[in-house]
Amino acid sequence: MNFVIRSLFILAIFATASYGGQTEVPEKSLLDKIIEAIFPERDPEVVPQITAVEKVEDKAPQTNLVKKAVDKDPKNTTTGKTVEAPKKIVGKTLPEISVGSKDAPVVMINYSSLSCGHCAHFHDDILPKIEEKYIKPGYLRIIFRDYPGDQVSLRAHQLAWCKGEMKYLDFIKILYANQDKWLLVDDPVAALKAIALQNGIASKQFDECLKNQELLDQIIAIRLDGQKKYDIKATPTIIINAKIYQKALSLDEIDDIMKPLLVSSLEKPKKG
Repeated sequence: MNFVIRSLFILAIFATASYGGQTEVPEKSLLDKIIEAIFPERDPEVVPQITAVEKVEDKAPQTNLVKKAVDKDPKNTTTGKTVEAPKKIVGKTLPEISVGSKDAPVVMINYSSLSCGHCAHFHDDILPKIEEKYIKPGYLRIIFRDYPGDQVSLRAHQLAWCKGEMKYLDFIKILYANQDKWLLVDDPVAALKAIALQNGIASKQFDECLKNQELLDQIIAIRLDGQKKYDIKATPTIIINAKIYQKALSLDEIDDIMKPLLVSSLEKPKKG
């Protein structure tokens, strides 16, 4: 197994390997099996393929980052597996991260993976325009939810939470803006650690963050809940006032969606 896989996951996720004979492998928990099915092993030089209870496909036009990886792996193979989700993952839930007024007439939920090139394009190029046009005037509220598509992006999502909810969006922005610097390298975890050290996270804090089992469970719980509620098959998946769009939306498409929703909200009689 390569260094990335050896270093990426907590011991509970992978059974102990034996190089000089056979060892007894302990029975894996249901959560362990789910993690292995959702986040299979990968070639560190290829953009990870998103697999889950159903294969998740990035259907938007390819960015240069994604194309570069596909060129390296023209067969574009995946290893989708099917497992049963647990009835409940016990523990606290992560706080809801959102921007915009809670009284906004339109609510967007954005499920995205930090290893998704189209998610990066949406966050870097489209979101700033949405903020100016719809969020600041109070028309739209966006809720951000983690939907890691592979083991490396799971680590990146953990890093985004390392300094808590107040810094979450700051790190999401940093990780998307520098996606090519940590995703397409031989050692993504070391690259993520370098980004962490450059942005106020000490080495020990980074290591502890990636070993945080509760945080791992919470991120996976968000992913499983999103797939159950919205049958997610693509990243990003965007839900706008309960309507599901399983692709990266352009600003023109968002304009077309927003106009009738805003007209409808203005036509509703005010209470009182």
